[in-house]
Amino acid sequence: MKRLALCLMIISALISIWLIGWPRQNVQAADGGGGYRVFLPAVINGGGDIPATGGQAEAVLTLETFAAQVADGQAGVIRGIYVEGMLAFRVDQQPSGDYLYITRQPDTVTQFGLVQPPVIGLLAHNTLAGAKFFDLRAGMRLWIIEGDGQTHAYRVSQRFEYQALQPDSPTSDFKDLASGEILIAAQVFARHYQGKPHVTLQTCIAREGVSTWGRLFVIAEPAP
Repeated sequence: MKRLALCLMIISALISIWLIGWPRQNVQAADGGGGYRVFLPAVINGGGDIPATGGQAEAVLTLETFAAQVADGQAGVIRGIYVEGMLAFRVDQQPSGDYLYITRQPDTVTQFGLVQPPVIGLLAHNTLAGAKFFDLRAGMRLWIIEGDGQTHAYRVSQRFEYQALQPDSPTSDFKDLASGEILIAAQVFARHYQGKPHVTLQTCIAREGVSTWGRLFVIAEPAP
């Protein structure tokens, strides 16, 4: 309950900042529009210094080869995500306290700094690395790679899709497309970014000509 209360306080603070106006800087919403996002933070800078490794490479890279490419010696720091024959993406971290940042690199995803262990949150644009999230299916094995080369196996277990009832509002309620249930933003956060150890991959759903029409969450749980 303390963790949930803390998250709710942080989310409320982010919303308050959005309402009173963010300090003047070149800010772009994750969808290319003008709103801020609580769950899909806005892009405020690129990750141009991160080498490209994704694209077509994931079709031929082995886990061992990719782990060696992304390793930088930092134990406990997530540096890669891998699904055999499907994706091999680097992972970067948000600058401290900057929950709006998502990399613009097409072959890199961003670790959501607001999410605390044992949960791992990974964010990507639906026009870049996030496009691959839609191809993930239950039963697929997913690997998280740390900077010291250690790999951790997960298995995709669930997929959730929501319609944002106010796509351009950070305080939007969400409709669960499977159950029809209406949830507030804090409930969606608690459902997917808290609890037992798992990985949550998130991107936007584009539909009906609206790039932020909805949200996709793919859940992967630890595998033996």
